[in-house]
Amino acid sequence: MLALSFVLQFLFLGVVFGSPKEILIGRLFKNYDPAIPPSNSEGIIGKVDFNIRPQCMELSLDGELEGNIWAYQSWQDDRLAWNSSEESGIELIRVPAKKNWLPDVVLYMKKSAQLVDEEYNAVVYSSGRVIYVPDIRFKMDCDNANLTNPWAVNECNLRYGSWTFDSRLMQLSIGEHSSDETEYTQYCSIKTLEIKEELKTKVYDCCPEPYSHIEYKLRLQRKFLKTDQGIVYNPMDV
Repeated sequence: MLALSFVLQFLFLGVVFGSPKEILIGRLFKNYDPAIPPSNSEGIIGKVDFNIRPQCMELSLDGELEGNIWAYQSWQDDRLAWNSSEESGIELIRVPAKKNWLPDVVLYMKKSAQLVDEEYNAVVYSSGRVIYVPDIRFKMDCDNANLTNPWAVNECNLRYGSWTFDSRLMQLSIGEHSSDETEYTQYCSIKTLEIKEELKTKVYDCCPEPYSHIEYKLRLQRKFLKTDQGIVYNPMDV
């Protein structure tokens, strides 16, 4: 009985105390509701940084663009801030993204879009800054695609914006962008020659409020084409 009592006490202490990060995460998310945005008393969320990093993409001969994009998103959530000096020097934590409020920034005019993995983590810093970079598989029409020359340089436009928050409530901003994707795209049939982004605001017929979106212009060129006879490489590769 004495040994059993000791074991139960040990297990109880482990559950109650845990590691410093477990304690911190438990406290931060105890009364946290991911359905409630990190807004002030007026409902203003503030700035959300957003940018994309294209990975492997395919452009069909009929102008359909399909591929993967890393969607960088970062915002401030003061409910998740802490003093690192009071929390064993912990500067950041990694938690399942679904535990956090997430911006509803989506790709407009798409045929489909879905997360490659449902279990991505978000990184939360002691300042309350949250970074979330999911890998998203999408499919859409490239309206400006050259359908007559498979080796032509094509320009495809992607538009990302909030689905429900207007620009007064959520300030969409162009975040940092890394153009070094050679390591991940060297074996892909399409290469990205250039990415241009522009922040725009528009009033839609449905709603009186202005909505912000980021429009990306991707200049793409095919490196090789798979045929029944084998792989044909682009003779005009630049």
